[in-house]
Amino acid sequence: MKALFSLSDTSRVKEFARSLHQLGWDIISTKETTPLLKEIQIPCIDIESFVDISEDYGFPPTLHPKIESALTLEETDKRIDLLFDIPYSIDQGNDVGGYTLLALAVKGKRIPIMSYDDMERCIEEFKANGKISDSLKAEVINKTLAQIASH
Repeated sequence: MKALFSLSDTSRVKEFARSLHQLGWDIISTKETTPLLKEIQIPCIDIESFVDISEDYGFPPTLHPKIESALTLEETDKRIDLLFDIPYSIDQGNDVGGYTLLALAVKGKRIPIMSYDDMERCIEEFKANGKISDSLKAEVINKTLAQIASH
């Protein structure tokens, strides 16, 4: 199982990455998050390596077509199962990439997480059951859709 972390608020990223790693998850992280995880020796794959690019194309690697396929296709070895994305506020700009990732996660029926509270709930369910319940998944999907609509 793979989780992509794309966070404007990294205050609790180490805690959640450690929990997922201990549960056997692979963590893919954006350039802001990767150094924080390496600092505490949590293995992670930086997003540029995940999509296999080294050039700057003028857009963030999170918008690369390989990320879209990882979030939407069922049968792929690069499948991303959980997206932990806290977009930056509108005061900081229009986080088109963050909201695009969230929409793709919903489209692909993945687990879109937009808050530390929801991430905590998901981790508790992963620890207890090895997966999250259908009701929690539906709840986070509905929260994501509402947030996208209000953006």
